[in-house]
Amino acid sequence: MNTVNEVATRHPGQQIVMVAHGGVLDILYRAATRLDLQAPRTWELTNTAVNRLLWTPQGLSLVGWGDTSHLDALGQDETST
Repeated sequence: MNTVNEVATRHPGQQIVMVAHGGVLDILYRAATRLDLQAPRTWELTNTAVNRLLWTPQGLSLVGWGDTSHLDALGQDETST
Protein backbone atom coordinates (compact mmCIF):
# COMPACT_ATOMS: atom_id res chain seq x y z
CA MET A 1 0.00 0.00 0.00
CA ASN A 2 2.88 2.36 0.62
CA THR A 3 3.94 2.22 -3.03
CA VAL A 4 0.40 2.89 -4.26
CA ASN A 5 0.13 5.88 -1.91
CA GLU A 6 3.53 7.23 -2.98
CA VAL A 7 2.83 6.94 -6.70
CA ALA A 8 -0.69 8.38 -6.38
CA THR A 9 0.43 11.41 -4.38
CA ARG A 10 3.10 12.17 -7.01
CA HIS A 11 0.49 12.13 -9.80
CA PRO A 12 -2.61 13.93 -8.51
CA GLY A 13 -5.54 13.88 -10.94
CA GLN A 14 -3.75 11.58 -13.38
CA GLN A 15 -4.51 8.04 -14.45
CA ILE A 16 -1.84 5.56 -13.38
CA VAL A 17 -1.31 2.07 -14.75
CA MET A 18 0.22 -0.52 -12.44
CA VAL A 19 0.89 -4.17 -13.24
CA ALA A 20 0.85 -6.69 -10.41
CA HIS A 21 0.50 -10.33 -9.48
CA GLY A 22 -2.56 -11.82 -7.82
CA GLY A 23 -1.36 -11.46 -4.23
CA VAL A 24 -0.91 -7.71 -4.60
CA LEU A 25 -4.25 -7.39 -6.40
CA ASP A 26 -5.93 -9.31 -3.57
CA ILE A 27 -4.55 -6.83 -1.03
CA LEU A 28 -5.61 -3.84 -3.14
CA TYR A 29 -9.14 -5.26 -3.50
CA ARG A 30 -9.36 -5.78 0.27
CA ALA A 31 -8.10 -2.26 0.94
CA ALA A 32 -10.58 -0.73 -1.52
CA THR A 33 -13.54 -2.69 -0.11
CA ARG A 34 -12.41 -2.45 3.52
CA LEU A 35 -12.31 -6.24 3.91
CA ASP A 36 -10.22 -7.92 6.57
CA LEU A 37 -7.14 -9.81 5.42
CA GLN A 38 -8.61 -13.01 6.90
CA ALA A 39 -11.99 -12.69 5.15
CA PRO A 40 -12.65 -15.44 2.61
CA ARG A 41 -12.14 -14.40 -1.01
CA THR A 42 -15.41 -14.10 -2.92
CA TRP A 43 -14.02 -12.32 -6.00
CA GLU A 44 -11.99 -13.56 -8.95
CA LEU A 45 -8.37 -12.75 -9.64
CA THR A 46 -8.43 -13.23 -13.40
CA ASN A 47 -5.22 -13.19 -15.44
CA THR A 48 -4.89 -10.16 -17.74
CA ALA A 49 -7.95 -8.47 -16.22
CA VAL A 50 -8.22 -4.71 -15.89
CA ASN A 51 -9.03 -3.66 -12.33
CA ARG A 52 -9.94 -0.05 -11.67
CA LEU A 53 -9.37 1.65 -8.33
CA LEU A 54 -9.76 5.26 -7.28
CA TRP A 55 -7.22 6.67 -4.86
CA THR A 56 -7.96 9.58 -2.54
CA PRO A 57 -6.07 10.64 0.59
CA GLN A 58 -8.77 8.76 2.53
CA GLY A 59 -7.90 5.48 0.78
CA LEU A 60 -8.81 3.33 -2.21
CA SER A 61 -12.27 2.75 -3.65
CA LEU A 62 -13.30 0.02 -6.07
CA VAL A 63 -14.42 1.34 -9.47
CA GLY A 64 -14.33 -1.85 -11.57
CA TRP A 65 -12.95 -5.34 -11.21
CA GLY A 66 -12.03 -8.23 -13.47
CA ASP A 67 -12.71 -6.60 -16.84
CA THR A 68 -11.48 -8.92 -19.59
CA SER A 69 -13.47 -7.41 -22.46
CA HIS A 70 -10.20 -6.45 -24.17
CA LEU A 71 -9.65 -10.17 -24.78
CA ASP A 72 -12.94 -10.73 -26.65
CA ALA A 73 -11.43 -10.09 -30.08
CA LEU A 74 -8.71 -12.67 -29.43
CA GLY A 75 -11.29 -15.45 -29.37
CA GLN A 76 -12.34 -14.80 -32.96
CA ASP A 77 -10.84 -16.99 -35.68
CA GLU A 78 -9.07 -14.58 -38.04
CA THR A 79 -8.32 -17.31 -40.59
CA SER A 80 -11.95 -18.26 -41.33
CA THR A 81 -13.28 -17.43 -44.80
